[in-house]
Amino acid sequence: MGPGTHAFARAALPAVVGGLAIVAASPGAAGAAAGCTAVMGQAAASPAQLAGWFATTGRPARLDVGILDLATMFVEEGAREGVRGDIAFAQSIVETGYFGFSPSVPPDTHNYSGIGATGGGVKGARFPDARTGVRAQVQHLRAYADPSLRSAADLHAPLVDPRFGYLVPNARTVPCWEQFGNGVWAADPTGYGTRVLVVSQRIASFPKPAAAIVAPVVPAAPPAPEPAVVSAPAVVEPDVAALETGGFDAALVPLPREEGLLLSRPTPAAAEILARPAGAGRPGDGLAASAAASFTGLGLLSICATLWWHGRRFSRT
Repeated sequence: MGPGTHAFARAALPAVVGGLAIVAASPGAAGAAAGCTAVMGQAAASPAQLAGWFATTGRPARLDVGILDLATMFVEEGAREGVRGDIAFAQSIVETGYFGFSPSVPPDTHNYSGIGATGGGVKGARFPDARTGVRAQVQHLRAYADPSLRSAADLHAPLVDPRFGYLVPNARTVPCWEQFGNGVWAADPTGYGTRVLVVSQRIASFPKPAAAIVAPVVPAAPPAPEPAVVSAPAVVEPDVAALETGGFDAALVPLPREEGLLLSRPTPAAAEILARPAGAGRPGDGLAASAAASFTGLGLLSICATLWWHGRRFSRT
């Protein structure tokens, strides 16, 4: 677009009366008045919807940012200046050939709307990054469509559109996309604005992505502590314990009183009991020993009497 293009555009600009655009001395004025798709306004499509639609085209985008990120920039920068960012995104599809770009406007220029590319091999404007390129496009659209815009001071972001001065201040504006073309933004005489709106309508027919349903996160209950295992202490008889702890060794010693029994060498406690003399020790031990001696004597007497009686019987015979 060049100065001559904008001069032609100003000659065909509509007057604005009471906020209603009235096209004068312009071909197709009746059609513009009958149906007007406003440049200014709030986006009807979300960034996810824009990116989702583009994914269905199967076109490779020569971009240094993700398509969703670029769509988000269009919606955000459009909302900043009151321009429909979703239709500005559709315009970038027409201008770049689905982000395939051209020799006069290569991908590294971040120029998504052909700003400055006036034909005849003239290169388009170059912007440092994607957001700056989107912002310049939105500012240029507002410069065409907003009758209240009088200077760069009225913009909501710093001026980055290099051709802003060709349009502002305005005596007339182009508020409808149907009026674009024939020197308004583009020299295309076959309906530049209509081509943009066809893409916009395809995007609008794409289903809006459903909002993700996020289930509430319920913290898991901490695991119940395992019951403590309490082991009952083993009940061991003292004497058995003494034997189990090695109180006796392998050496064998004879019992006193010549009872002919053998016992392993006792522990000190057992040895003390075995070495105790008769009658010594706890009270009652002497009585027990005397009773045992008496029973032993009676037994021997009984045996002797039996032997004596049998001896006499044998002697008689």
